[in-house]
Amino acid sequence: MPSESVKMTFTLSEAAELLNCHKATLRKAISGGVLRAARLGRDYRISRLDLQSFWAENGGGALFEESETATEGLRKAPPAVEKSEEASGSLEKGPRQLTLF
Repeated sequence: MPSESVKMTFTLSEAAELLNCHKATLRKAISGGVLRAARLGRDYRISRLDLQSFWAENGGGALFEESETATEGLRKAPPAVEKSEEASGSLEKGPRQLTLF
């Protein structure tokens, strides 16, 4: 474990200051399902990993120092499992179309 304490969760204000944006922007991302956060009372807590993912998905680079991101390996999501094209019966190439019923 690192000798210095690494902040693992951020309040909405701290996250907004870190990303240099308004708190309302982050609230919209949370309510839209783009940014994961835990609600505690009237405020939110955002994990370091979720904040970094949100920043990277929106075109940002490295948000934290390399030594700080080493602790993120503890909570990696398992890789998504997709059906192979052969198993699903479709050998077509290209994007799949979403069909609404």
